[in-house]
Amino acid sequence: MTLPLELIETHPVILFLGSGGVGKTTSAAALAVAAAETGKRVVVLTIDPARRLADAMGLTQEAEDGGAEIQRQTNTAVQVEGTWPGELWASMLDPGQTFDDLIIEHASTTEQADRVLSNRLYKNLSTSLSGTNEYMAAEQLRSLHLDPRFDLVIVDTPPSRHAFDFLDSPGRLARFFDHRLYQTVLAPKKGVMKAANAATRLFVKSVSRLVGAALLEDVVQLFADMDGIDTGFRDRAAEVERLLVSPETAYVVVSGPRQEPLREARWISERLADRKRDVALLIVNRLTPRFDAPPKNASAAVAQNAAELEQLGAAEEAIVDSLAADVGAATALMLTEQSSPVADLDGLGALAEELATATYL
Repeated sequence: MTLPLELIETHPVILFLGSGGVGKTTSAAALAVAAAETGKRVVVLTIDPARRLADAMGLTQEAEDGGAEIQRQTNTAVQVEGTWPGELWASMLDPGQTFDDLIIEHASTTEQADRVLSNRLYKNLSTSLSGTNEYMAAEQLRSLHLDPRFDLVIVDTPPSRHAFDFLDSPGRLARFFDHRLYQTVLAPKKGVMKAANAATRLFVKSVSRLVGAALLEDVVQLFADMDGIDTGFRDRAAEVERLLVSPETAYVVVSGPRQEPLREARWISERLADRKRDVALLIVNRLTPRFDAPPKNASAAVAQNAAELEQLGAAEEAIVDSLAADVGAATALMLTEQSSPVADLDGLGALAEELATATYL
C-alpha cells in the first residue's frame, strides 16, 4: 500500500498546503477520488477561492440566461456522481452561512438568534470582519469531521501563507473572548457598556458623535444579544483547535520543482514545525518526465534532447530529495508534468491512479 492510501486509512482529516499554481487543489481532489475508490465515504472541502475544484467535480453549471457559470452549491456537501465503491462529496465554504448556523446553534432561544441575525452590524461583520472566513472554514471542517456520513475529510486550504490564517483562527478567536478588553468592556451584561454611571453616559454620547448614534446602538445591541453565545463560540474554537493539532489530522505539503514553490514549501514546513505539526507527505508536481534512452540510430539532435531531459530530471529528483529532508517529510511523492490540465473527473481519476504508482523517495 502506498503512503497516500495509508494516510486515508489512518487519518480521518487530511489538510493540503502549498503555494498557488503547484497542483494543490487537484492533488487534494485526486486523493479524495482515490479514497472513494477504496470504499471510503470522503468529502473534500475547499477553502481556496479559486474554482478549479468546483469545475473539475462538476459543481458549476451555466446560468439560466446562458450567462456565466454559477456554483451548484455553497456550504452544503454535494455528492459527486461516479462509479467508485465508496462515496465522494464536495463542499465549498460559505462563511456567512456558517456564521449564521453557529449563532442559531448557540443562541438560547429562537428570538435571541433572530435579534443577532437581523442586527445590521452583524450582517456586515459576518462577511467582512478580518479572520471571519478563516475561522468559519475551521468550523466547517469540524462539522464535516463529526458528520456521520463521512469517514474522511480532505481540506484544500488557501495558498501558502493564507493557510496559516485558517490554522491559527480558532486560537485567535478563543484568545479574543478571553481578552481583558472583551471581558471588561464588550462582554454582554458585564462590560462598561452596561454601566449606568455618568462617565459611561458621557462616553457613549461622545462616541455616538464620532460614529453615529445608529451604529453605536447596533454595537451595544449586538453585544447585549450575544450573551451566552460568546461562551459557545469560545468552547467551539477550543474544540476546533484540538482537532487541528490532533494525531488524527495529517498535513500534506504540495510543491513544484521551481525556486518559488520550493521556497514556499520550506516556509510552510517551518511554520508547521513551529506549531508542533509534522509533514506526513510531500508531493512535488510537474517534474520533467523521464524517458527511455533513444534508439542507437536516433539523430544527434534527438540524442542531445534526450540527454538534456535526463539531466534535468535527475537534477529535479535531487532537489526533491533535498526538499524532503528540509521539510522533515518521511516520504516524497514525485508526479510528472501532465500533457494537459486536470479539468474533470476523468482527469482526477487518472491522477488518483498515479498517486498509487508514482515514484517515491
